[in-house]
Amino acid sequence: MTRVTSHLGGIASLCALGWAAPALAGPAPAPLRFAGRLQVLSGAAVTWPQLYDGSHHIAAYVPAEAELALRVSGMLSLGIGGAGYLAPFSLTTCSDAPSARAHAATAFGTVRLDFNNSRDGSWWSPWMALRTGIAAQDGVASGDPCQEQLGLGLYLGPRLGIDLWMGRAAVTFAFGYDHLPRADAIALQTGLTLRLF
Repeated sequence: MTRVTSHLGGIASLCALGWAAPALAGPAPAPLRFAGRLQVLSGAAVTWPQLYDGSHHIAAYVPAEAELALRVSGMLSLGIGGAGYLAPFSLTTCSDAPSARAHAATAFGTVRLDFNNSRDGSWWSPWMALRTGIAAQDGVASGDPCQEQLGLGLYLGPRLGIDLWMGRAAVTFAFGYDHLPRADAIALQTGLTLRLF
């Protein structure tokens, strides 16, 4: 009888430890919105390139971009991507010479902070990102104002945005600035973000 009581006491102790362990460890962390994501955006980018006489003309690019990123830790994720800028305008740096359209392309790396990368709570997630890399753009003056060529330069593109999550995908809105070789722009974009894993 004593042996049976001893066994029952041991089993009860193990059960008590099993129930107490989760309480001691604290609540389990909330599942992440994403550990890896693909973001595809398009929209309009307003620009004001300088003309041959020093004046400026308001125009717009039509950008399209894709970015692939992985969460590193906490709110921080790192990514790589590329963007193309269709320039449906033609402006010249020389009064009597036609100009090539200022189409542009960029390749960049991204550092991004997501302020609500969690499926436990609100379905919207604001974020901020800094993108930097290389840009190529046509219509860049080279020495003589009447000579234009494809120019290479630093690309810089800070962004503020918000993801509205609906399961594995989010509708994404972004606002930012694009530093390009020929004419900088203010970008307004929308698109999709997909959770890869």
